[in-house]
Amino acid sequence: MNTKQLWTTPMLALGFVASLTQPSTANTANITCNTNASIPTVIASPAEQGTGKDVTILSFPPQYFSPKDAVQNCQNAAKTLQTLYSTDRANYLTNDKVNSKPVVCVVERRGLGCDRDNAQVLFTLASGVNSSQALYEMLGSNFKQAQPPDARTVSRIYSDIKPKSNGRRWWFF
Repeated sequence: MNTKQLWTTPMLALGFVASLTQPSTANTANITCNTNASIPTVIASPAEQGTGKDVTILSFPPQYFSPKDAVQNCQNAAKTLQTLYSTDRANYLTNDKVNSKPVVCVVERRGLGCDRDNAQVLFTLASGVNSSQALYEMLGSNFKQAQPPDARTVSRIYSDIKPKSNGRRWWFF
């Protein structure tokens, strides 16, 4: 074995071991539906206990949902978001119309609508509801834009829901 091989093999092994110790980007949060409050709410909690605070992603207020539909939509949205976070596909919440019905969905990038192949519809709103305004009102404070959408000029909003990393911990704002 030559000298180059003697140094290369241990270095490759060290690189492999180091890659195993890097924090995983998958499963960065536990997404659940909190039905203990008066309004069902989708909450993101850090995957590791004590590493951050819970963050509200979406709430399901009574002006948009019956109590039964609010709980059902909250549970379904939490389950879908957990799956998307676990596979690193939760990027943006947006609103759109699919089959002439207002919906809220998750898309991979800005500019995509809820009718695209990779889009995942979270829930449908009642006909006649302004989905931009509804989504804005339902979003947790960490995900809202500074100003509410202007109903006359904004047909679709995009809210970035990707967790951010500082290299050691993940957070949502």
